[in-house]
Amino acid sequence: RTQVADEKTCMQFSIRRPKLPSSETHPEESMYRRLDVAAWLRHLNALGQVEEEYKLRKAIFFGGIDVSIRGEVWPFLLRYYSHESTSEEREALRMQKRKEYAEIQQKRLSMTPEEHRAFWRNVQFTVDKDVVRTDRSNQFFRGEGNPNVESMRRILLNYAVYNPAIGYSQGMSDLVAPILAEVLDESDTFWCFVGLMQNTIFVSSPRDEDMEKQLLYLRELLRLTHLRFYQHLVSLGEDGLQMLFCHRWLLLCFKREFPEAEALRIWEACWAHYQKGYV
Repeated sequence: RTQVADEKTCMQFSIRRPKLPSSETHPEESMYRRLDVAAWLRHLNALGQVEEEYKLRKAIFFGGIDVSIRGEVWPFLLRYYSHESTSEEREALRMQKRKEYAEIQQKRLSMTPEEHRAFWRNVQFTVDKDVVRTDRSNQFFRGEGNPNVESMRRILLNYAVYNPAIGYSQGMSDLVAPILAEVLDESDTFWCFVGLMQNTIFVSSPRDEDMEKQLLYLRELLRLTHLRFYQHLVSLGEDGLQMLFCHRWLLLCFKREFPEAEALRIWEACWAHYQKGYV
């Protein structure tokens, strides 16, 4: 009986619904195609400014972005570029930000021996361990001596210098790797990552106050949408409401819970900030 009960339990946890009935989806769910090159260009005027921004965010939310133009569109979603900027202004911004990035890196490389020992102990030791095992199945990071792995390493080390209050936490390499693989340029990726960490609520950090805020949102969503499950968690006491099973979901934005293509599609929908405004 115990074995049968165990098998039933496993079966219950294996049930999946690959598709939702139309009654449970947004009425506009199937009205938008993936944003491709032609559709993207229609949103750019002669100066390179993005027009009809709200419609663009809506299209991205429902349809996603074609892989071929992610590297061009993501910097807008991550607020590295403003939608009002012209092509010339963006190129000038890139040059300015490249200088700023070089200054941040120089600051890191110019540490005193004592500062460097503290930095190695608090940041670099963990970064060095993480980058060599992040997304190594991705062709962009595959192979020994891959320069893209070293580029990711520099971005994370420099970010810890740029924002010492956050520094580096395990999992941040999982967030920056897909951006680097699409944006390609190291400086541009760094500033996109800065935007990701600053401007979207769909990022958490291991800091207790950040995680607790995210869990608060999740508990309230569960209470409103799945009251029976919420009541079950309440019945388990404080441990149940801590919802340890979903901490990785929040820290890594579901990256390890879904195949990469689907996870990045979720990221884009969240970055689009459709129907909730900017935070």
